[in-house]
Amino acid sequence: MNISAENRMFSPELQEKIREKFLYVNWDPFSGQRTYFEASGGSLRLKTVMETMARETALPDELFRYNPASDYVVKSVQKGIEDVKLFLGAKAGVIMPAHSATHAMFRALNAVTSHIPGKNIVTTELEHPAVLSSTKYFAEINGMEWRVAKVSREISSVPPEAILEKINKDTCILVFQHGSNQTGAINDAKYIIQEARKIKPELYVMVDAVQYAPHGPIDVEDIGSDAYAFGPYKACCVKGIGFAHLSDRLAKLPHWKLIGKPETDWVLGSPAHPMYTAWSAVMDYLCWLGSHFTDSKDRRVQVIAAKDAIHSHMKALLHRAMNGTDKIKGLRQLENVTPCKMDSDIGNRLCIFLFRINGMDSSTAIKRFNNEFHVRLAARIQDPYSTAALNSLGWPDAVRLSAAHYNTPEEMDIFLKAAASLKP
Repeated sequence: MNISAENRMFSPELQEKIREKFLYVNWDPFSGQRTYFEASGGSLRLKTVMETMARETALPDELFRYNPASDYVVKSVQKGIEDVKLFLGAKAGVIMPAHSATHAMFRALNAVTSHIPGKNIVTTELEHPAVLSSTKYFAEINGMEWRVAKVSREISSVPPEAILEKINKDTCILVFQHGSNQTGAINDAKYIIQEARKIKPELYVMVDAVQYAPHGPIDVEDIGSDAYAFGPYKACCVKGIGFAHLSDRLAKLPHWKLIGKPETDWVLGSPAHPMYTAWSAVMDYLCWLGSHFTDSKDRRVQVIAAKDAIHSHMKALLHRAMNGTDKIKGLRQLENVTPCKMDSDIGNRLCIFLFRINGMDSSTAIKRFNNEFHVRLAARIQDPYSTAALNSLGWPDAVRLSAAHYNTPEEMDIFLKAAASLKP
């Protein structure tokens, strides 16, 4: 069995095989042995990704130079783009590469707000600053109202109705996260888009999928967004590139491009082909993982099988974190810990959440987690990345745990024991 009977986690045998494929899975050269729960800051890297980057970066050849090496580079980029489409389930539209997912979102928003009439832009309080900053900026320079849907502190997420009530016939674009990088709340993107377009049928919609993409299955054709952006470095790849799927109608809008390029060309400069081959290495890994759950040889079927299994494993880890086991208390049972509030059914969450050690500021808590227990977490403080989310939840600061599918139940237990022992 590749999924254990208990909470649908990976079997120990498969989990060991998964962890063997990553670098620094339980140690790093600066700290020695440690437990890594900072996937939202950047996931662990696949060994094959780093091997690919070293091999491909050494090649000096450029695209379209009509020699064998150049032909190889062209084919590598083309395959990388096809692998992005495969990952997202894209059958139509255009894949836009960018320096990062943030860069991709700014570019897409620029095109829409510059050429689509509207009097307001709608987003939510819980967004990453990539969304909050870009929507606020383009609202201001285009003379539009910036409408921000409020968080429900009872569930640490933004209810769909709170988003929908901000939309009207004058809305230019709706922008929201598929999954929260702070509280792990998953938005039903398809439902929100469908309901929003009942209010304004031609509404443009952009989805920030940076946190959701590594963990859950994706079908952009079914979701129906006009832009869907993600960052490979949070999905076991490397920094330096982001991708966004653009709908045909958005891709045709006037945008920054070189003179003479096709109408729907969104590539600026010469693509660095190692980034694309690195992404193809991630896709090979997902197909390998998926092959443990399906007999199909179809790569898309394998990727979906892998993502379904990852999502099940992550939900089980979150359940363990919140509710513990027969032998260890979860965060909800610890008197010295306050986790962010969630629905009783946590099936619609990523294994990403905020919590506070009562009576202790989060910077101090992080240092103690690191120094005393060698558990790597992130402090969420009043800075450009977290202020809006913290204020919406009514917290001065927080600690964030963000897991990935290579994390084990034993590692979660290490975290829970550490959390239980921390006192001011």
